[in-house]
Amino acid sequence: MTGKDIENISEYFYSGDPQMSPDEKWQSVFQQWVNRIEEKKLLLSLYELKLWLESMEAFFSSRYLESLVFRFSTAELRNYSMYLHTFTQVSARIIQLLKEVDFKKDKFLLNFEEFIVEGILEVYTSKSFPAFSDTYSPESWFSSLRIFLQNLRHLCSELTKGDLVNQRTFSSVKKLYHKELTHNPIIMTLIKKRFIAKMDKVYQPDISRIVAQIEEKELRRQIGLFFLFAFRIMKINNFIESNLNRSRHIHHIIPLILALKRSQENLFAFYDSLLRENIQLNLNKKQNAALQNMLDSFKEEYQKIFEGELPNFFDDKKERSDRRKVLKNIVIISDMAIKEMIETTAQVFDPKISGGAIFEHYISRKEKADAVKAKLSRLHSKINDYFSRREHITPSDILFDLNVFIETDLNHLQYKDWNEFLYFYNHLTGANFSDDFDVTLKSFHSFITTLLKGLVHAQ
Repeated sequence: MTGKDIENISEYFYSGDPQMSPDEKWQSVFQQWVNRIEEKKLLLSLYELKLWLESMEAFFSSRYLESLVFRFSTAELRNYSMYLHTFTQVSARIIQLLKEVDFKKDKFLLNFEEFIVEGILEVYTSKSFPAFSDTYSPESWFSSLRIFLQNLRHLCSELTKGDLVNQRTFSSVKKLYHKELTHNPIIMTLIKKRFIAKMDKVYQPDISRIVAQIEEKELRRQIGLFFLFAFRIMKINNFIESNLNRSRHIHHIIPLILALKRSQENLFAFYDSLLRENIQLNLNKKQNAALQNMLDSFKEEYQKIFEGELPNFFDDKKERSDRRKVLKNIVIISDMAIKEMIETTAQVFDPKISGGAIFEHYISRKEKADAVKAKLSRLHSKINDYFSRREHITPSDILFDLNVFIETDLNHLQYKDWNEFLYFYNHLTGANFSDDFDVTLKSFHSFITTLLKGLVHAQ
């Protein structure tokens, strides 16, 4: 590496082992980069950058999303303009965040890529690379990536002005994007690292105390990881909510929703593959059952979001305001579910703790049960009055009360009841002022009767 200002770059990397591998050297570089970000008080920007990058990976690779967007389209008629339009919105924010966390490399870091690559080449090949010593890294971490994204963003904007963006065009854009990412080792490491200690640490004192008090070492580690997964979901949920509140456009929220989906699936996979066996070995049957019931309940909320709510976003009949409401409802469902899961898990190890001690302004589903039951009882009575005193109550009155309940309390129902309630509501609104309205309302009345009995039995 002639012609470069190097003062034994290996001294830059701290290690108790002088024989650090190239991968270990790179991890040291990455960690020092994160430390520099922390010194500049930019960890929040780094968290947002990582989340947007992960969201775009989920967005570009999601077959689930394609099934929603193109459920009524043949392969030839698929229009990917929504994908490119979303990318232009998200990439603008990524570019801004790259500017915030970028800084010039010092005389060691300016050569870190060549140093590590040269070390790998020395170990694994005997071939000489005479042109290698003339190759230089950019002076800052992300300058070339920012320029590329700006150009790709302008290209996508032009492509969306046409009548159709076909699958081939979209695939080409996606390949260009991924190819450029793979050229930036910091970005690739940032995406691949599931947790970064300085960003993902749980600062809630009660949760930290509960984890620290677990005696069995491996169980303590896995419960700690479980809480990390759970709080990560909550952070993503909060980020989605803040973006919804301040953004005029809403399509850029979809990648974040898909990142939320992937994070929930990661939690399920962690529980099923590692944690379940450990808690069966170390906890009693009652504690095992509580954790399993908690996870089953959370999976139902997952279904509520991704089988019930999100498909409505891609319904062509929905207005923009209705679509925003769908996304807000997803936030409400997810927030309630993850907090309830964290509370239940904490109570397994500390039965005296409550969700109110962990979260501000928290009201659990159990605490809301009495209020939900009271509102359902009033709705049940009003339907009785509709059939007994038709001159005083109209279908519009019934539909108004249904709308109020949906806005305020529907999300507190379990997935099966939630789904059936919406099924009857959709049929009642479609049958308004027709003969089918009364028939459907009688079936709905029977459903509420059964639901109320179930709520009483649960208590």
